[in-house]
Amino acid sequence: MPKSIKYPYSLSYSLASFFVMLVLMLLLLTNVMGSNSKAGWIVYGLLVIVFVLISALLIIKRLIPAIKGGIALELNETCLVDYIRNITINWTDIKEISLIRSRSSSIIRVHLKWLSDYGSEIAIPLRFIKGRDNDIYNEVKAYLANADGDITL
Repeated sequence: MPKSIKYPYSLSYSLASFFVMLVLMLLLLTNVMGSNSKAGWIVYGLLVIVFVLISALLIIKRLIPAIKGGIALELNETCLVDYIRNITINWTDIKEISLIRSRSSSIIRVHLKWLSDYGSEIAIPLRFIKGRDNDIYNEVKAYLANADGDITL
């Protein structure tokens, strides 16, 4: 087994998220322009502020690291590191893992043996991680199996 596997951020999902938000804001703009309503412009102005804040967060936290080739998830001999949310989980602290599938992407749910600052379950969304969800899950499962043979998968 390699000492460390590093998965980079997904540039395509980060770009798609930004462009979907931008298209929705432009559609809302056309509706507000057609309504000639002062209240509509006020609501649109507030939504533009929210859009700018969320876009800035998306660009800083997801898009720039994806462009730079930053690491989103790392599997090494001692722990699993989620750089997206800055969470490090030791393999020995994991009770079991599972893969939760959804329409757009999957989530790896990590059940801990004890209650941490994040709770007893930690969800790692795979949407911002480059790679196939099943492949990533299988690698996590393999590292967990190597860390301790009696852990339930």
